[in-house]
Amino acid sequence: MMKINKNIIRGFMAVAALGILPSCSNDYLTTEPETNQATATVTGNADIAQQAIYGICKGMLSQYANANWNNNNGEAYINNLFNDGLGQDYHNGIVENVFNGTYLDFNNNNIISPNLIISAYPWKYAYNLIGQANNILSGIDNATGDSNKRDFVKAQALTFRAFGYSKLLMLYAPRWEDSRDGETLCLVLRTEPETDAKGLSTMNEVLNQCYTDLETAIELYQSCGLNRQHKWEPDLEVAYGVFARIALIKNDWPKAQEMAHLAREKYPVMDNNTLFSGFFKDNSDFMWVSSDDPTNAYYFSNGANYSANGTYVESWNMGGGAVDLVLYRMLDPNDVRREWFYTPDKVLKYANNTRKNPGKLVPADYWNSDLVDPANICSTSIGPTSKPKVGKWGMCHVGVHFAEDYIADTYTGDKDAVENDGFMAYYSVSDKEDSGYFLWGKGKYVKLVTMPIGAQFKFFSIPPYGAMAFPFMRGAEMCLAEAEAAYHNNDFTTAQNCLNEINGKRIPGYTCSSTGEALFDEITLCRRIELWGEGQNFTDFKRWNMPIKRLAWVEGDENSGNWQPDCACEIPATAIHGFRLIIPKTETTYNHLINMADLYK
Repeated sequence: MMKINKNIIRGFMAVAALGILPSCSNDYLTTEPETNQATATVTGNADIAQQAIYGICKGMLSQYANANWNNNNGEAYINNLFNDGLGQDYHNGIVENVFNGTYLDFNNNNIISPNLIISAYPWKYAYNLIGQANNILSGIDNATGDSNKRDFVKAQALTFRAFGYSKLLMLYAPRWEDSRDGETLCLVLRTEPETDAKGLSTMNEVLNQCYTDLETAIELYQSCGLNRQHKWEPDLEVAYGVFARIALIKNDWPKAQEMAHLAREKYPVMDNNTLFSGFFKDNSDFMWVSSDDPTNAYYFSNGANYSANGTYVESWNMGGGAVDLVLYRMLDPNDVRREWFYTPDKVLKYANNTRKNPGKLVPADYWNSDLVDPANICSTSIGPTSKPKVGKWGMCHVGVHFAEDYIADTYTGDKDAVENDGFMAYYSVSDKEDSGYFLWGKGKYVKLVTMPIGAQFKFFSIPPYGAMAFPFMRGAEMCLAEAEAAYHNNDFTTAQNCLNEINGKRIPGYTCSSTGEALFDEITLCRRIELWGEGQNFTDFKRWNMPIKRLAWVEGDENSGNWQPDCACEIPATAIHGFRLIIPKTETTYNHLINMADLYK
């Protein structure tokens, strides 16, 4: 198990000395400029500077508290709420039940408002990483101690700065083809530890800084001869991976193909046995992960909210995430990744099993409002649990049996590690009857919490706090980035080989022979399902210039979707200036040199 040891604590304290940790402030810019003395304290020695890097790593999984909404919990949170939650393929119960109508207006394509604190989260998170990196970089060249360690720390800080800007570019900048060859203004470019008001820079200026940072970082990683000690910190391969992501943003296909290939050489695509092990433990496919040490999980952890056995999945009744049925139907019928999800076709497994399907339910019943609640993320947990005098049995028996069978027969991870005080993947087990529980067997009672159509079983976590090695970057992601870039480079053979590396494992008998647009469609489909729930969806659709189409659940229509009606919509690719999140007012109110009218020229 990876642990953040005493070094992390010292790093955490070192960064705290700079005043740049996540805070309860609504605006990261309200902090006064840091003193040279504090910066010198952190960067005066290479060993201490390394601890400051660990502090930045801590910032990727720490809660960014806020008086209005204190649930911003680092990288996994930003990926899930903004990239997956705003995308097409991932149902997010919190977005749909809490934010919709209050924070988000899907039907009118008003995805984010600058007046709301939630619009500041990705901005605040990324600039916190950038600010911490800038403090280290401002003095690292003069640090005493081992010169190789100093170079390694500098490379890590440069990687973090580029990574922070990659997040901002993905969410707040225009698509490259809409950027006037990169001359559109988009972000505040900060390369020094200052917080003064500063105007917007062009997309080219930000991209050029990222390229320079990563080129320098790569040279330093290669020359210093050192390796990282933990998988939750960046290294050479992570720098290659960040470079590949940024090159994709710029449509720099040769650079993207080169960097993605270099990034993944040590990280083979996981086999199917690992694919079903719960995504909460490190494996050879994971290039960069959060720590899975439970002592590092804090309130509102990603695992507690979105894993199949998450504590808040049980207590909040908002579901642990679900797949979009349109995406699911596009998959090859033999694709093993279909097994991750509880979809209407799964009831056919129990067609002739009166114990597991006593109501003789069929797929069409998943569009019956007596059995499914379309107003609550299409929950299948309603309906009678015993034979009614009028109408049909509910789906609780089928749902619990599917979850139980999945853990027994499909899940390949440590079963004891994910048992959550009687709660196991959407259902609870008890030895006594209680509210909501129904008789399951002699002396055994169960309760099915909100389990939406398409409920996911990809992600589990370590209870009760939801710790998990959530993947920030994977070898499979880089394989797909290489495939996409190779396609645009007309290197169809490489693109096909990359698909074979992944789909060849997931789909029996698969061999890619597609070319042209059909090949691109295969790449995008593979990326959407292989990286499902890992924080890629919204920005992938943005990069592909594709509209987001959420198909509503319709009574009696089993060809309809599984989105609750008030969240169903079609968001054109042109919406909000091409899927650009709006710079929050917490920035523009303080930073008087930003003219919002300049953003869309």
